[in-house]
Amino acid sequence: METDINECELGDPCYSGSKCYDTEGDYKCKCGFWHRGDGKIDKGCQPIIPWSAVEAVAMLVAGAILATLLVLYIRRVRKRRQRKKLFDKNGGNVLRNVLKIKIYSEEELQKITTNYSNKLGSGAFGEVYMGVTEEKQEVAVKRVVPSDEAPSTNDVIQEMTSQSSIQHPNLVRLVGCCLDTDVPMLVLEFIPNGSLHSVLHDAGRNMHIPLLARLDIAIGSAEALAYMHSNIDHNSIVHGDVKSGNILIGDNMEPKVSDFGTSKLMSVARYNKWTVFGDMNYIDPVYMSTGQFMDKSDVYSFGVVLLELITRKKAKYDGTSLRVEFDKHYKDDDARRKMYDQDLLFDEALRPHCTECLDKMANIAVQCLRNNVDERPTMGAVLEDLKKLRESAKTHNADQLV
Repeated sequence: METDINECELGDPCYSGSKCYDTEGDYKCKCGFWHRGDGKIDKGCQPIIPWSAVEAVAMLVAGAILATLLVLYIRRVRKRRQRKKLFDKNGGNVLRNVLKIKIYSEEELQKITTNYSNKLGSGAFGEVYMGVTEEKQEVAVKRVVPSDEAPSTNDVIQEMTSQSSIQHPNLVRLVGCCLDTDVPMLVLEFIPNGSLHSVLHDAGRNMHIPLLARLDIAIGSAEALAYMHSNIDHNSIVHGDVKSGNILIGDNMEPKVSDFGTSKLMSVARYNKWTVFGDMNYIDPVYMSTGQFMDKSDVYSFGVVLLELITRKKAKYDGTSLRVEFDKHYKDDDARRKMYDQDLLFDEALRPHCTECLDKMANIAVQCLRNNVDERPTMGAVLEDLKKLRESAKTHNADQLV
């Protein structure tokens, strides 16, 4: 009777790099991982991929990594140089010594906005994103759309210096900027309650807004525009895009005019048809026909906002212009009053006082919307008329007005 001998137990008969496996009447020497051949033979196990090939591949990979790192480094250097160039072009060397606001780098704004992931809205001048600074302050970061004609260094220095020094309770405050982009980016205080347009027509359309609250919104907005037109170092800032979407609503329904930081700071006479791009439903028709934009153009746009406040209708609704429709019915008391927001007239006891107040607000709006620019009031005159109306409401115990 034959006895099967386990050769693997008698001593390792296999060459280095292989392992012995006993079989019936014989044994096998299997090559190790990533090797092939016969382990019974000296040097019988050879790498599946020759070491020379492995070394070549390793060198290629190392070369590719080094090349990639070099390209990334060159790009980073070029980007740093480009940002430095833009920073200098935007007057950074001067502004960092005179600005009362913080100058952010583009990387800081990317971090603040989580790479611009929370878009709040967009308009004629650019896009706005929500952000939170390292100090845990909520801000709105505005990326301004570059124009074909870039502003000069002196223009940027003048504008940013003036905007950073503006302090008015009814203007959205500029808290910072970024100068290493094509057009300076603006960091603004964040107003959490949205725009007047949203409150009147969109998210808040079912919310009751008392007449006096609407009058106070009109007064606060007029305060801001009058301040811009006449009270800033003897220079006039024309807003250029006055609309309900650019009037933000703060605490206690306090209005704050926004987007003034992207309007061009210069004497009114320098405005032309290439510098202002606004909502067509608010733009002064005189500007559209002549290309001349002035402070009275802001007055016109404010007149449309007043109509929105008293009618709670959009500047364009049901395919028609609110201004055109209101003008058509203005001289007919019954027809005009049917256009008022009926939510303000449901209380019979207060209806006469509310109607009188709405009529006077309508009259102010119509004056603002006159086609003859010279017949329009200044923003300061509009403000005074609105304040007088507010005082008149107090004498009628109108604080109870709905």
